[in-house]
Amino acid sequence: MIILFCVKQLYSQDVEFSQYYANPLYLNPAFAGSDEYARLSLNYRTILPTSFGDYSTYSASVDKYYDFLSGGVGFQIMNDRQAKGLLNDLGFNLIYSYHAKLRKRWAIASGFRLGYNIKTLNGNGLVYPDMIDPVTGASETGMESNISQKSLYFDFSFGMLTWYDRYYFGISIDHLTDPKISLGSDDPGPIGRKYTIHGGMEIPFYNSLERVHMTLSPNLLFQTQGGSTKLNLGVYLNKKMLTAGLWIKTNTEFNFTGTVLMFGYINDLYNVAYSYDIPFYLGGFSGIISGAHEVTFLYKFMYKRKRKKIEAIKCPKF
Repeated sequence: MIILFCVKQLYSQDVEFSQYYANPLYLNPAFAGSDEYARLSLNYRTILPTSFGDYSTYSASVDKYYDFLSGGVGFQIMNDRQAKGLLNDLGFNLIYSYHAKLRKRWAIASGFRLGYNIKTLNGNGLVYPDMIDPVTGASETGMESNISQKSLYFDFSFGMLTWYDRYYFGISIDHLTDPKISLGSDDPGPIGRKYTIHGGMEIPFYNSLERVHMTLSPNLLFQTQGGSTKLNLGVYLNKKMLTAGLWIKTNTEFNFTGTVLMFGYINDLYNVAYSYDIPFYLGGFSGIISGAHEVTFLYKFMYKRKRKKIEAIKCPKF
């Protein structure tokens, strides 16, 4: 079977994580240093079954608040592998976020992310029709299989975040420099700017001793990039050291496109979570078995602060 693609202009789309707050530096650079302690976040996302191709994303980030900088500093490495390595995107990001306390329970932060990306196209291993022997079916090496392209570019993002008591709201803009990439073409294609708005609140439930024994956290995320727009609605339920979440994915016309089921374990030192992303557009059993699996591990470096204490934002852990 021969498939022909005719594309006048291609707009690249960013990787999407389903556990938005488990990868906070990717969601919004203003999150750098937003926790009381330094933290390490490891994220892995893959689409199964592998017969569809290897689509996997790895992310590792660390961030910490520094008094002398009046803000947080973070560093993130992310690698996105598509179609068994045909396309690979490796990114390095340095992040700074300035924090300001407006009132006793009201704070605001603004963050900047400087990134350097290496995007590659590797044609080794691909089999084209002219490489297949019509009699034996064996494949031979062709000129197309030696296609290899690399595109290097800097990127810049900005975000703002504010939280008051148990309410939080943020906005971020990615690809402010309008980076352009060229893989296998003389006409570079732009990476469309991504606009993200996210927010939510934490609702506490008290027991007979007037202590919080459970919290409910409704959330909203609006995101647009290129010609794609999404409006996702989610809710988290936390009780003691267990958490569960549900996200419904829609677009601006409120057509349901998918859902995310998540559960995890939380304590003072580390958090672990698993989520399953089910697409609705495939329909029936095909959508159930072709979803994306995502696993997150977050570790906090507990230490005694010598100076002022940073009040952590009360947003979801995942």
